Amino acid sequence: MASDHIRASDADRDAVVGALTDAYTAGRLTLEEFDERSTAAYTGKTWGELRELTRDLPETAQLGADLPKPPLPPAPRLDTDRVLPAQPHRASRGTRIAPILAIWIIAGLASKSLEVGGALILVVIVALLASSFRAGWRDDDGKDRNSRR
Repeated sequence: MASDHIRASDADRDAVVGALTDAYTAGRLTLEEFDERSTAAYTGKTWGELRELTRDLPETAQLGADLPKPPLPPAPRLDTDRVLPAQPHRASRGTRIAPILAIWIIAGLASKSLEVGGALILVVIVALLASSFRAGWRDDDGKDRNSRR
């Protein structure tokens, strides 16, 4: 292994002795083998020497646990400067009333009658009031006129 030449730290040696202790208590090593390998672990200089001491055991020590971890990728940043998409523009009162006014003018010119013209004026007034109530009596800048500050 390429990492076998890395110098062992005290934490690496302690991890190997811990694995050897577990193997001894499980009955996988005799007292003489445990003593011999523990002594070699405390004098071992590289990861390769330490790995050799636990190569025949089912549980091997994790070497390099004390090495600094690679930095985590930066956390995603909430983009608070981003402008939200504009809300769809609501049609103004003039564009909502324009078809009604066009019908009123055409009907008034076609009938040449004062009663029809008066009734159409009344319909236009009611339509204007209804559209104002439906719009919530908002100013042109979108503020509610009825809200209390």
